[in-house]
Formats: sequence, C-alpha cells, structure tokens
Amino acid sequence: MGNQASSATPPSPSRYQSSTLPDSFFTTEASTADKPPPYNAQHSSVIYADNKSKIVFKSSDGQYFALIRKDAESHAGALIPANGSPHSMVDLPESSTILRTLFEFIGARKHPKLLNEKFETLAEIAKAAEKYKVFSAMNICAERMRSFKETHPKLVLLYAAHYDYPHIFDECAPLVITSESLENFAPLLPDSLRLPWLRYHARWSKALSDTISYSGIPYNAWSSGNCWRSCGQMVFQALGTGVHSLNDLSWAFNKRVSPHIDYCDQCKRLCSSWREHAQKQIDAIGIFSETCMNAELVNAEKP
Repeated sequence: MGNQASSATPPSPSRYQSSTLPDSFFTTEASTADKPPPYNAQHSSVIYADNKSKIVFKSSDGQYFALIRKDAESHAGALIPANGSPHSMVDLPESSTILRTLFEFIGARKHPKLLNEKFETLAEIAKAAEKYKVFSAMNICAERMRSFKETHPKLVLLYAAHYDYPHIFDECAPLVITSESLENFAPLLPDSLRLPWLRYHARWSKALSDTISYSGIPYNAWSSGNCWRSCGQMVFQALGTGVHSLNDLSWAFNKRVSPHIDYCDQCKRLCSSWREHAQKQIDAIGIFSETCMNAELVNAEKP
C-alpha cells in the first residue's frame, strides 16, 4: 500500500476554479472596515467647489465620481468620513470599475443585479459594499457571492465568515473542510471561528474513521487476491489520504476502482454498500453553525 500512496491523492474537484484574488482577500481589511477613507482637499476647488449638496470621490486610477451628499449619507454608513469638510474630495483605493458599479446602488434608481460579473469583480464589489456599508448592495452581493460557492468555496466562505453571513458559511463549509489544509486555512478565519472550525474538522475526521472501519465489509469479503488489490486496497488507499477523500465519494468508491467493478458484481455491491455507509457518516456531521458553534451543545454530545 505504501508504494502506491502518492497515486491515491485526491484530485482537485473539477468544479473548483482558481482565482487571481489572494487567499487573504477578505481578511486583510476585516478589522479596519469601519475606518473612514482618507481625505484629500487639494483638488476641492476644481470640482463642485461651491456645491455643498454634492461630494466628489476619486478612484485609484484617477476617475472622479460626484454623488448627491444626502444620497451618500443615507445609502452608505461609512462612505463619508464624519470629520470631512463639505467641500472635500474623498480619495478611495478602489478602481473606477468597482466604484462605478457600487455607486449605482446609491440613490433613487434601479439597482444592478450583478448577474454577469466575473467572480473577481464581484468579490471586489462585495468587499467595497461591506467596507463602506452600502446597505442596498450588501444583500444582492451576498446572494451573488453565494452562487459561486461551488467554484470558489474558499473565498466565498471567508467572505461569509468575515462579514457575518452564516447561511453561506454553512453551505461552503463541507466543500472547504474537504479541500483545504487545516493548518493553512484556519488562520484565515476570524478568531471566533477558529475553535469551532477545529471542532468541525474533528467531526469530519470521525466520519472518515467510521467509514474506514465499516463493519459491513468483513476482512474476507473480497473473493480473490485480485479483487483485494484492484478494489479493496484501492479504496483503503483513497480513504487513507484523509478527510479530503470525502469531498467526492464517487472518486474513492467508483472512479478509482471502475476498471474492476465494471465486471465484478460482488465488488460493485461491496463498494456501493460502503459508499452508502460513508454518506451516512457525512450526513451525521451536521450543519456547522448547529453542531460546532455552541460549546455547550458540543460538550453534551461527548460520551
């Protein structure tokens, strides 16, 4: 078994897509999101100098945007610094592309649906909406981010973790726990979620252990040495890679042994029964927020 261990490494799920955003994209400003943006008054005499009803914003790529001050104040909770003068211009670190879309959520108008945005662009809009508390953009950004949970589960989960969308976190959690390493991912979570995430990983580890020790497959279940080498051993090797093997049960119980179970009915039945047992163990893990967040509930489950 040890000589073939490397070939048993689970492949990256085909539905996952890489992103140009760093892993820490939703964590770097989580603690400073409420801080007001910096002011730059040197150009205030150029644009709307005498118009106190409007406020000008400058993007990182040098584009200017003018908003009605009352709209900006009523639709965004952290876009205008409290200590700024009426004639000041606000420098923002976001690009004009992101600000142009974000500002469409401010004012009495139809808001964009964000249906055709690429993930990276949507993520930047969602982060800006949370940072500046553009209330009318938050919910639609959350639902659009949720739609990318299958292809970008890690970043969507971090977004949900740092901006308090527990239902999205719960939906992404099984995909992330079975595809990301515990030691690399846990530090990206807010402090309040790190211990619960360890509890969640422990529950998945128990599910894996119960799957490996499934009593429904006796030691002598394999009818021949060839069945053991081509089927049983291959499944054990797959499960031996850890909780990542539970990301896609078809990989461990079907794809890796497909050449053999295509003609061996007994092994096909054994793998099918084993897979059903594995799925029951996964189902018993429960929803993250229901089984891992409440310490009293976790302690009550201990024998």
